[in-house]
Amino acid sequence: MADAREDRWTLAELIDFEAAVSAWDGKRPRRVAKKSRAAAMKSWFVEQETAGVGRRFLGALGGIGFLLMVLLATSGAGAVWGVLDLETKGVNVVWMLGVTLVVPWLFMLLAILLWLMRGRIPGGGVVAWIAERMSLRFLNQETREAIERVRRSGELARVIGWRLASLTQRVAASFHAGAIAGLATMVLVKRVGFFWESTTQVAMRGFLEDAVEVLSLPWKWALPELVPDVAASEVTRGWMEGGLGWWPFSMLVLLVWGVFPRLVLSTWARVNEARALKSLTFQAPAHRKLWRAMTEVTRGEEPKGPVDGALVIALGAEPEHEALRPFLLRKLRVNPTGWETLGVMDEGREEAARAALAKAPAGIVLVAEAWSLAPRLLEKALAEIGRVAEGRRVALVVGNPEPGGMKEPTEAERVEWERFIDGRKAGEAPELWFFEAP
Repeated sequence: MADAREDRWTLAELIDFEAAVSAWDGKRPRRVAKKSRAAAMKSWFVEQETAGVGRRFLGALGGIGFLLMVLLATSGAGAVWGVLDLETKGVNVVWMLGVTLVVPWLFMLLAILLWLMRGRIPGGGVVAWIAERMSLRFLNQETREAIERVRRSGELARVIGWRLASLTQRVAASFHAGAIAGLATMVLVKRVGFFWESTTQVAMRGFLEDAVEVLSLPWKWALPELVPDVAASEVTRGWMEGGLGWWPFSMLVLLVWGVFPRLVLSTWARVNEARALKSLTFQAPAHRKLWRAMTEVTRGEEPKGPVDGALVIALGAEPEHEALRPFLLRKLRVNPTGWETLGVMDEGREEAARAALAKAPAGIVLVAEAWSLAPRLLEKALAEIGRVAEGRRVALVVGNPEPGGMKEPTEAERVEWERFIDGRKAGEAPELWFFEAP
């Protein structure tokens, strides 16, 4: 239960964490003893001196979001006043609802369609892009770099994506709210009428009657008087009085079909943001490197009970068994019960190794030569192991076999191997161990 509380993250902390990881000097952190990866990362982050870049970014994003909401609310009010015919002092309800309700929904549906087709993380489209870019312009280089790292880091980018999606829906809701305010102001300060007209009166009347029937479903059972008379508001004699029912109907339509769904979608995006924060696995390359550094401090402990059996597969030159056995027992806490070889151009030995893999014990240890990193050969071996591992532990031990023993890899070799492992997809990277002489 302790870890469940310790591994909770906020978006601001996540951005600060990315900034701290980028500034990490590689110094071995303190022991993390029996913590989940998220909790271990959180404990490491708490010990760092962060500059609050996450708080500054979210503050800037909130400020830009507020300005966009004001702008869109003004645009919504302007759209209502824009369809007012100054000569007749009337409002064409088809144009008004088309501009203030139908067009925004068409844009949203198009954005959803593009998102589904492209498989992108949520982000909110143009509004979100504008808000994010404008927010970054008010921040320093360190903050911008931290945000870009979050953006490139897969699951972490999803968190910011949901935040931006929520902001986008609030901005869209402000447009509908502005239209409601504009319509209310118009009705209060001017004597206006509401009408519709068309060269195909019969077809348009039928269409509007059906549209009104559908749009008024949420309230007409309780407030039937708030359903306009379509026939009476056609541009004929008396349309000014006949169209009075349109303004309360239009305000309800904008509230029920405009503001309310956007607020629901905004809340849904924030819920998904919270879920994404709870399910962080920290599998980006920089996170794996930090995790290895945090767990290395416990790897030298002697096993206190029976050790797991393991199949050891040498990729290339086979090391001396007795030179490697103490390292496996002491560091990996596995007991080598079988030794096989891959990548030696010997069909018999290759087949024997594959047969042994199929019935391997609790773990599989792949031993590779540090000086000879062959990505294609290693990928092939890891793929074969992955097909039969079925949840068993897979470890990669890197060292340099030599006559009569085993030598530790150089620092340059360590860096090269770490870069290779960190480049693998999350969940496909084996444990990485560097041989250490006793």
